[in-house]
Amino acid sequence: MIYFMIRHKTTGEFMPELVKGRGYSFWNPTREDTLNIFTKKKLTGCPRIFASRRKAHRSIVQWNAMPNSRWHTTVSFEGHEDEAVDIKPDGRSKDDLEVVEVNIEVKSESDN
Repeated sequence: MIYFMIRHKTTGEFMPELVKGRGYSFWNPTREDTLNIFTKKKLTGCPRIFASRRKAHRSIVQWNAMPNSRWHTTVSFEGHEDEAVDIKPDGRSKDDLEVVEVNIEVKSESDN
């Protein structure tokens, strides 16, 4: 079965699968300081797998779009709500990542 994964070109590290509740914008293997303790606890230890090259490419675009971003909502004394996005650029580029094709094969114990 053919699938796709995202690899960081410099380190060879694959984009990890994360537990629900945290986005991928904090993952950048060249900058260890961008992975805070909370994010490290959310890594599953498995690479993220995509069903198509297109979905993997879209993930790269999104990863690069708003690095280390957080949404903030504030309410004024008058009751007006204001939303803002806090973005902390960390030098990443879409060119840092590449989509790689992987073939996953099922082998039974008798094949060994």
